[in-house]
Amino acid sequence: MASRLYALPEFYDIAFSWDLSEEIGFFKRSFKEHVPFPVRRILEPACGTGRFLRTLPADGFRITGYDINPTILRYAEDSLAAARCEGSVRTLLANMVSADIPGEFDAAFISINSIGHLHSDEDIVSHLKATGLSLREGGIYIVHLNFAHEGGLPAGDCWTMERDGVSVKTWWRILSEDMESRLSHQVGSFEVRRDGKVERFDDRHTLRLWLSSDLQDLVHRSGQFEIAAIYGEEFEELNDTEHLSGELGNVYVILQKLDVANLPIP
Repeated sequence: MASRLYALPEFYDIAFSWDLSEEIGFFKRSFKEHVPFPVRRILEPACGTGRFLRTLPADGFRITGYDINPTILRYAEDSLAAARCEGSVRTLLANMVSADIPGEFDAAFISINSIGHLHSDEDIVSHLKATGLSLREGGIYIVHLNFAHEGGLPAGDCWTMERDGVSVKTWWRILSEDMESRLSHQVGSFEVRRDGKVERFDDRHTLRLWLSSDLQDLVHRSGQFEIAAIYGEEFEELNDTEHLSGELGNVYVILQKLDVANLPIP
């Protein structure tokens, strides 16, 4: 089923319009700590409505974002024009599985578990290969995701964001996690208030259910990356990367581009 929220990019943009300053600060620290050269050019797969595209140029970065959804991408492009930061930003319509993005980027990132829209091992490996080919050796790909829960499922999250007289209240929860199929079934419920009117709707999502062992295997199979570090949702480095679960919340996996030319031939 097509996502209704993705067809309403203004509401999507408002719902996820929280302050990005701490996350961007973490990105910048990760660039300094893990990348052996200055990071200037960044790639963002699944860029959505352009939250980061509008923000990162202020820190001197040039960023290319792509998305598979033309409606959302048009919204991002319009918002970039309004913010007058088009000169530092490029947008493309592309699929994560097969994206062939020209240029050699210093780093890449993907936020709010957008990589989870790739369900199969084959699609994930293909995406990692494609992203790796767009990065310089030594560059990093920051992947934001959450793992399967070991105990009971959390109650969910609720938040409200407002902009220009429009209020969007969001409830998000996990309905079920299927270990056999490696799929997480989730639902977002939205209440939109505008011009004295209220609209409510549910938006169901099926995302990849991540296990730490699967992640390590898929990264290895890509032949492009190794896991350099994993950070928790408070941006603290996690020491035990063998036992990762949903109880940690959303985590940031730092994948470092390998020197592919000098890898041993299997």
